[in-house]
Amino acid sequence: MTSHKSPKLSRYLNPRYLKNPIVTGTFFLTLAGLITKLIGFFYRIFLSRIFKEEGLGVIGLISPVLILVHSVCASGIQNAITRFVAASKKDKSAEAYGYLYTGVLISLLLSAGMAYLVFHYAAFISRVIIGEPRCTPLLQISALSFPLAALHSCINGFFYGCKKAAVPAFSMILEQVTRVSTIYLLYAMFLKMEANPSLSFVCIGMFAGEIVSALFSCLMLIIQSKKASGRIAGEISGKKACALFTLAAPISLNRICISLLSTVETIQLPQKLIASGLTLSQSLSIYGVFSGMAFPLIMFPSAITGAAASLLLPSVSEAQASGNNGRIKKTVTLTLGVCFLLGVGCMIFFLTFAELLGVLLFGSSAAASQIRALSFVCPFLYLSGTLSSILNGLGRTGITFLYNLLALLVRLGFVFFVIPSIGFSGYIYGIVCSQIFLDLLIILALKQYIIYN
Repeated sequence: MTSHKSPKLSRYLNPRYLKNPIVTGTFFLTLAGLITKLIGFFYRIFLSRIFKEEGLGVIGLISPVLILVHSVCASGIQNAITRFVAASKKDKSAEAYGYLYTGVLISLLLSAGMAYLVFHYAAFISRVIIGEPRCTPLLQISALSFPLAALHSCINGFFYGCKKAAVPAFSMILEQVTRVSTIYLLYAMFLKMEANPSLSFVCIGMFAGEIVSALFSCLMLIIQSKKASGRIAGEISGKKACALFTLAAPISLNRICISLLSTVETIQLPQKLIASGLTLSQSLSIYGVFSGMAFPLIMFPSAITGAAASLLLPSVSEAQASGNNGRIKKTVTLTLGVCFLLGVGCMIFFLTFAELLGVLLFGSSAAASQIRALSFVCPFLYLSGTLSSILNGLGRTGITFLYNLLALLVRLGFVFFVIPSIGFSGYIYGIVCSQIFLDLLIILALKQYIIYN
């Protein structure tokens, strides 16, 4: 029995296997994700201490705008660059660089246009669309980082295609460290001057992080180009632009659609809280506690499930390509069991220690109340991410998008029709119901792979 298992074990511990770019890339990305989540977690605690609940609510209102801009300018193009660079042969370095340069040009033009619009119409967006004039300087500072973020994303896509994930992983950490350090230095400087800290610090920190990560990515690209064999002067062409656009457009449209609905949700949430009888200050405080304290804490264990998801996608794709349905069934069943048990464990933990966590970490009793209420979503929240990754690995990306869209529409229904009647608890019910709905849809799509016995 031992001799039968030992070859398999030695194969996976073989140094050649461990040097596989997919294995090492997954390791670096997982490690970077865990580090950035850890830094981000303490970063939010720091923000909660200096800006309080209402300030965090104002900061949270601009997040959907930034996600929407990224969906338009970079996300689809990054994926397209990765695909074409990976498909380019080693003796055709110029072709890979040509796709990169073409993608960078498209992304920079889009991001420059979006930066102009957001910067010049920040007051209109803040006052009329978001409904909070204090977002104006935040949007204007954020707009300056759009081209840098687009450049950074495109170069990351190139390195993903080259199977060198260590570069994007390290740039992710570098960006987060720079962002947090900048905000802390600005806060310390204003504290020394006995002046009040500004919400703009958050956007200045984000801008500084994008500068450093973009410079680092460009430096690594230069080093990579010097190591490349053959001609690297890739040409920008209309043919490459059309190919990139054809692949990027569906991805971008899907993400834009989700981002638009998320933006509507974020903007309408404070408005519907006001309709329930709260003041503007109270509604922003409640939203600030949710977006800056309670929900990030609930999401923290997803660093584990996120790492699992990054491993599941290629594993399931490989199993499907080889026709190994038994392996897919075991993967799906194991994922269902482990993620649900993790969610139940986290639910019990957050229920038990909600008061301690809310007061100790954030100094907020309101955070404790929301943590307790949100704990019930844990079993379903952690499950949906990994199951979605399995669906994507099976090539069912369109269905994954549709299901996420339907779940978001369910949550929007609670925002518009339930919150005005019963207040913020209606939003908690909406999150729980939408996650259960999403999990059921994905499980039905995967039912042929679930081992019931």
